[in-house]
Amino acid sequence: MKTRLWFCVSLPLVCFAETNVTAVADLGTVVVEGTALSKYRPETVQGGTFTDVPPEKLPCVVDTLTEDFIRERNPTDLNDLLRWVPGIETGGTSLLVRQPGLFSMRGVSGTEPAIDGVYAIGRGAGLFMDPFMMDRVEIVKGPTAGLQGGAGASQNANGGGGSVNLHMKGAQLDRSERMLQENTSVGKDVFRQRAMADVNEAVAEGKAAVRVVATGDYYEPTYIHTGLQNGARGREQYGVSPSVVLKPSDDVTLGVKSLFQYVDAPSYIGVPVWRGKPAGGYGWYESSCRRGDRQHYEGMMVNPWLDWQVSESWLLKFGGSFQFASMDHVTQEPYSAGGAELANFYETGTWSSGRKYATTGFSESSWNYRNYNFFTRSVYETEFDSGIRNVLLVQPDYVFRDACGSAADTARYGSTFQDSVEWGWVTLLGGVRYDHFHKNGYTSSQGVRSKGLGAHAVSPRGGLSVQPLDWLVFFGNVSQTRTPMFDCCDYYGNPLLKPWYNTQYESGVRVKTAKDLWLSVSAYRIEQENALVEGGRTPTGFWYEQDGRTTSRGAEVSISGDVTDDWTVMAMYAYNRYTNRSIPPGSEGRDFERNPAHTCTFNTSYRFSGGCLEDVVIGGGFRFRSMSYACVRGQYQNGNLRFDPSYLLDLNCSMPLSKFGGSKDWFLTFGVRNLLGEEYFDTSRHYYECLVGEPRMFEIGLRGMF
Repeated sequence: MKTRLWFCVSLPLVCFAETNVTAVADLGTVVVEGTALSKYRPETVQGGTFTDVPPEKLPCVVDTLTEDFIRERNPTDLNDLLRWVPGIETGGTSLLVRQPGLFSMRGVSGTEPAIDGVYAIGRGAGLFMDPFMMDRVEIVKGPTAGLQGGAGASQNANGGGGSVNLHMKGAQLDRSERMLQENTSVGKDVFRQRAMADVNEAVAEGKAAVRVVATGDYYEPTYIHTGLQNGARGREQYGVSPSVVLKPSDDVTLGVKSLFQYVDAPSYIGVPVWRGKPAGGYGWYESSCRRGDRQHYEGMMVNPWLDWQVSESWLLKFGGSFQFASMDHVTQEPYSAGGAELANFYETGTWSSGRKYATTGFSESSWNYRNYNFFTRSVYETEFDSGIRNVLLVQPDYVFRDACGSAADTARYGSTFQDSVEWGWVTLLGGVRYDHFHKNGYTSSQGVRSKGLGAHAVSPRGGLSVQPLDWLVFFGNVSQTRTPMFDCCDYYGNPLLKPWYNTQYESGVRVKTAKDLWLSVSAYRIEQENALVEGGRTPTGFWYEQDGRTTSRGAEVSISGDVTDDWTVMAMYAYNRYTNRSIPPGSEGRDFERNPAHTCTFNTSYRFSGGCLEDVVIGGGFRFRSMSYACVRGQYQNGNLRFDPSYLLDLNCSMPLSKFGGSKDWFLTFGVRNLLGEEYFDTSRHYYECLVGEPRMFEIGLRGMF
């Protein structure tokens, strides 16, 4: 007998699932309609090993934002979504910044998100990707080059602190569904309207399926209603993600995912900060940009893939990706200065020159971006009579990234070898990654031509998990990320090729505390060596030394899962202490809050199961970030250049329209973002380019599935 359960919930979105249950008596097909509780904890994750593993069994930490969580929080971009994971920071959400869309983790900067954990999304795409297009986001904590490689970056540690793996929605063979959603948000001098659609059609008796996910977003931020930018057009953003999947046989599945994006937005680069508030003559919701300053982004990605189950024990996966983006912006920056005027700003928060705006050559630019990825992954699983289970993974891959603006063409040839051995209570994981980098172009810091440069890196990892009881797991890992610098020169114009490396030591414990509620506690230490330190400026540009040494250490606590059948919770806390060991002990700037030392989030969802409120779901989320300092290229500047603590509270409610005599397939949703009306800084590039968070906003939405 096949029982089909359709569940719909909205906080503020609709979710649905289909499960098969076997019974003795044949009662025919029974359709049970009701509201399902959102799930914050996944059954398995892939980001930590590239294989499906229950998160509690991993020797590393993987935080997952599920599709249900994304629907409830209704984030508008990746920055908005990843703020719900403590310990993640970003370097600015504007195309003007040198490497937009990068995130730092555990105090280590420069992680570029990747689609399905393999395809780096490239410059700019992370600023504008709509999370509605994702079925989950997995955040792997700690150096990850031992699995997926570093990026050979110039001024950041890509993969040194963790990875952000975006799993996009794809065509599904087992169902045909259509979902529509509309949200309208209003606040003081702010307006947003979003429309979303998700259509999946299974055809040919489950042998083929087509899915199209589309989004549209019109947004009027506060800063276009005041100052020089008053009267500017709002942001217009569109995205569509078609996908196809075919299953010609039981052993072979193939398909194509794709993504197309268009953004036309008013430029914004933030304002200076001084003692937690806007400085240099700016108000909270003011902009240095002019009415006509705009930024544009057009991007596309095509991702063909094939899965071949060669035998019961052997799986082969093939994949590739082509990405192209065109970007341009015109941005008037906030004014900044040096010397005595900067020293005066440190003490007073005002510019003695009386200036407020500055336009530099870097404020107007355009560039194209191309990226090619190919990989083959072999996963071979063996079970021995002795009870030992072995999973061997081998993955060769290739990445090419072209010269984007002033950077260089870089090719990376890599291979990953990983083995997991499970025996009774114990699971041992070991792996190593080899990467060879080849660069053509010029070194951006001094404009020096450097064709045909080559470098290599070896990144190892190891982990251990012990599960003596079903509800108790001990785990630990040692991992290292190595990658060359490439795009910077020393004083004499010689390219810096010595690899930097990050080494992490981590241990922790996981405990199952309720129905399906897991508590995880871990402590870590990350040592970085050979990092870049700016040495000064020559007539042709900046020069650097590879003398940078930092330590990032901390602890993380998380609890996620179901407390009861009607109550689910996800709470996280992160502590981080950062030390710049390049600076002598006792000197200013050695130990400081480069990122907030304390961050925490709390999310919950509760479903009423009886009475007049039956099937109504209420929920809320809270975010806290402690004080941190505004920096320039990660370097401490002055104690007055700081961000104050912030406290953000969101509330949501969802109810079926059948409560009002309408359709049971449609849901009305209400929400309040930033209920307390907190004035706070959300992201920053430098101390004079700090982007302000959104004010209090009220949201109403309608969602349906049919």
